[in-house]
Amino acid sequence: MYSTRAGDTFEAVARKVYGDERRARLIAQANPGVSEPLAPGTVLSTPPAPGVPADKIPQAPTATGNEVALLIDGRRFRFWSDMRITRSLDAMDLVEFNAPFEADAPGFRETFRPFSYKPLDVTVGGVPLFTGTLVGIMPDLANDQKTIGVSGYSRPGVLNDCTAPASAYPLESNGLDLKAIAAALCEPFGVAVVFTGPVGSAFGRAAVEPGATVLSFLSDLARQRGLVVSSTPTGELLFQQSVQVGQPVAVLQQGASPVLGVTPSFSPQQYYSHITGLEAVRVGTQGSQFTVRNPHLAGTVRPMTFSAPDVEGGDITDAVQAKAGRMYGNMAAYAVQVSSWRDPQGNLWAPNTTVSLEAPGAMVYSAYEFVVRSVRFDRAGSSESAELDLVLPGSFSGQTPEAMPWD
Repeated sequence: MYSTRAGDTFEAVARKVYGDERRARLIAQANPGVSEPLAPGTVLSTPPAPGVPADKIPQAPTATGNEVALLIDGRRFRFWSDMRITRSLDAMDLVEFNAPFEADAPGFRETFRPFSYKPLDVTVGGVPLFTGTLVGIMPDLANDQKTIGVSGYSRPGVLNDCTAPASAYPLESNGLDLKAIAAALCEPFGVAVVFTGPVGSAFGRAAVEPGATVLSFLSDLARQRGLVVSSTPTGELLFQQSVQVGQPVAVLQQGASPVLGVTPSFSPQQYYSHITGLEAVRVGTQGSQFTVRNPHLAGTVRPMTFSAPDVEGGDITDAVQAKAGRMYGNMAAYAVQVSSWRDPQGNLWAPNTTVSLEAPGAMVYSAYEFVVRSVRFDRAGSSESAELDLVLPGSFSGQTPEAMPWD
């Protein structure tokens, strides 16, 4: 926050806060309804700027490689009783934990002030696993337990809540690639953007409608370029390609350690024989269309047709293939409970990796290589476990799986 003084401008404030007057637009966008000349005493929001050196990730020294440290507003909080961390592909990372409700304890009321949106960080063995924002605070006084439930999302999670600032409209990007569009939309929130996959071609036209959240818009554009949006352990918005099968990090079998259980989930109503995308029709042009056929559903008619308003020409193919891939990710999933947070190589389980699974009781009749869509880490006292959410290969790459687990 910054309180203006006589003669201040957005450029002057940017120089004082960030050391760079070119950040003036960032301050203007973060303060809808405020315009120059700035009246003295105006309180301005000054969000963290991506790439500013002062924006450092808190660290907590730990005695062991598996010690979990929870930091709230940069200070370590040791009194949590159990914790759940969910890292996801195609979604933002989440943290949930419980703690004793001690309203009279020193600092409790300030630490757990509702609607404070404080920085929330988790490290494992001193290495960042989650960098985000404290969002949910809910006391639970039932049965005299007197506990408080706390939740937070990774730093880019705010993009799933909010639209672009009013000062940014109208938002129409013509001839810009995804990286440029994402950087411009994320800047007012202080969220850095990271690409580990190719940016792809520029969009002829990409317009953000008022009311659309930033993340939903960027996720849709990313799918059209064969990319998946998620968050990094250090709090950046990550654009990446889906992992390819062929190098599983683990070979898992039902009934053998570390597998504790396998639960399948099928959604037959989200499975289609044909996926067709229609390019928007514009004045003087006739929109094209493209269809992907499902070879695993021959002889059954279950079509799905959708509109792809932000694509032109050859881009319609990528958009339809991405839609078809999401179909495979939605129609079947497997929750695999394992007894450790780490894979056989000693690394923390991670989304966007693959594992081989054989689980006849879950209709995976022979070894089948799945993509890890998300990982849920659970810790209660000294007890730990993890749950791997597995989906079919091609779910995020748009490629049709060669076979099904039950074939």
